[in-house]
Amino acid sequence: MTEVAGEPIESMEESTGLLAGVRRRMDGDFDVDEWGLDPDLVHLVNPVLAARWRIEVRGAENLPVVGPAVLAFNRRFGLSEPWVLARGMRISGGRFVRTIGIPDVAPVGPVMRRMGGVLDRPDEISGLLRAGQLVGVPMQRQVRPRAVAGELTVASLEPALATGAPVLPVALVGRECGRRWRVLVGEPVQPIRRAGPLAAAELAESTQARVQALLDEAARARWPFG
Repeated sequence: MTEVAGEPIESMEESTGLLAGVRRRMDGDFDVDEWGLDPDLVHLVNPVLAARWRIEVRGAENLPVVGPAVLAFNRRFGLSEPWVLARGMRISGGRFVRTIGIPDVAPVGPVMRRMGGVLDRPDEISGLLRAGQLVGVPMQRQVRPRAVAGELTVASLEPALATGAPVLPVALVGRECGRRWRVLVGEPVQPIRRAGPLAAAELAESTQARVQALLDEAARARWPFG
C-alpha cells in the first residue's frame, strides 16, 4: 500500500481555504449543504486539528476519487477516531466524510452536522451514498484489548448493498491521548450476495475480518505509536 504523509500535502490548500473561508464569513456568504455540512467551518478548524493530530494514510489508492463509498472503521473510546478518519480523507484525497452516529439533540447534533456528522438512519445513509458521498460507519467500541475490531451494525451496511456503493475496511492505529495516527485503507469488500438481510450480515462479518487483518498487520509492524 502506498503511504501519504498528510500534513505537508494539504498545507497550501488548507491556507488558501482558510483565508477564503474567513472572507466569506465576514461577508456573510457561506453555504451549508442539505445534510448540514459547512465546508468553510471545517477549513477554519483545520489548523486546530493539524496541531492535535499528525496523520499518515496508507492505502489511499483504494479510495474512490469520486463517487460513494462506506468507510467501516474501528474505534476504542470513540473520541479521536471520527476526527482522525475525516482529516485523513481530506489529506489523502480532499474529500469530506459523513460519519454516522451523531445525537439528534440540540445543540450537539446541529454542531456536529456542521462538521460532517449525520444520523445513523438508513434513509440518511442511502441519500448520502446516492449523492456520491463518503460515509463513515464506526464499529462497536473495543476498549480492551486495543487492537480488536468491534462488530458492525448490519443495518448500517444495508444502504451500501441497496445503492451498490463499495465498502472499504479502515483501521485506525493510534492512542487516544497521542498525536501520531495512521489510517490504513484496505481494498473494497465484495459482498457474497446482492441483497437481503443475510447479505448485509455476511458483508458486515467480512468487513470486520478485513479491519482486523489490517490491525494485525499494524501490530506485526510494531509501529511505535500503534
